[in-house]
Amino acid sequence: MGRGLMKYKGIIPVMGILAGLTLIQTIAILMQAKWLAEVISALFAGGKLHEQAGGVGLFLLAFGLRQCSGLLMQRTAARFAERTGLSLRKQMLSRLFELGPRYAGKEGTGNLVTLVLEGVTKFRTYLELFLPRMLATGITPALVWIYVFMLNKNSAVILLLTFPIIIVFMILIGMTAQRHTLRQLKTYKQLSNHFVDSLRGLETLKFLGRSKQHILSIEKVSDSYRSATMKTLRVAFLSSFALDFFTMLSVASVAVSLGLPLIKGDIELLPALTVLILAPEFFLPVRMVGADYHATLDGKEAGESMEKIISAAEEEAAKAAPIPANVS
Repeated sequence: MGRGLMKYKGIIPVMGILAGLTLIQTIAILMQAKWLAEVISALFAGGKLHEQAGGVGLFLLAFGLRQCSGLLMQRTAARFAERTGLSLRKQMLSRLFELGPRYAGKEGTGNLVTLVLEGVTKFRTYLELFLPRMLATGITPALVWIYVFMLNKNSAVILLLTFPIIIVFMILIGMTAQRHTLRQLKTYKQLSNHFVDSLRGLETLKFLGRSKQHILSIEKVSDSYRSATMKTLRVAFLSSFALDFFTMLSVASVAVSLGLPLIKGDIELLPALTVLILAPEFFLPVRMVGADYHATLDGKEAGESMEKIISAAEEEAAKAAPIPANVS
């Protein structure tokens, strides 16, 4: 689905705007760390606080620029997600009418109703979170690493060696999470279809005196969905803990590699402090992707389901189109 995003209308200008804002935000992060380290180093060297008013002002300026660019990124992605979600909902509804009741009976009325009402909302959340996170993961760590490399090569090597480990771990966790999420979506479809069928047949069940026995069936389907949801949540909490743990170890390794030379006097406080401030920022985009992955995975699956419906309608229309006669 990530590659399929490029076919949506207006995504290329949005990606350009988000990339520019991400670049501005990254520069603000670098300047924020630089000026904060300068102020702390000056105070540590015996400077007075009022003498650092200029440095504090520059730090606040960089901090404000970072927050403003982040806010603009969120609004840009939210507007695009809202526009794309509404367009996709209209296309899907028109295609469902073209496919007719036979397709609804095959896929399940409850599943389709849930997809139209909740699936579009989840897909908008997916777009709103995925686009900024994807660009930040590709831009911010690279620029931060280059800046750290210019200040301290040993710390840059440590960051470069630990970054792939976190990426590989994210992939493994993501594969497990996707498997559990697909199972959860399957049980959710069963629950939706079962709910609609129960509403339709409620009068018949009551007439036959089977309404109370039907409670056991509803309880069984609901418990299956509860079990799948809890397994998915356990994987989500485990992945968040693991990402934070490995990030903490990486930052601690950088701190140790800076602390020992700092004690020996082989490195000055200003570059060491700047690198130490930037080390968590280097891993922050990856951590944000990992934190939002579980929140956006169901939206991604909902988008793929809607695209499947649209493709099925187009295939049916192509089959039903009359074949033009050959003109002799």
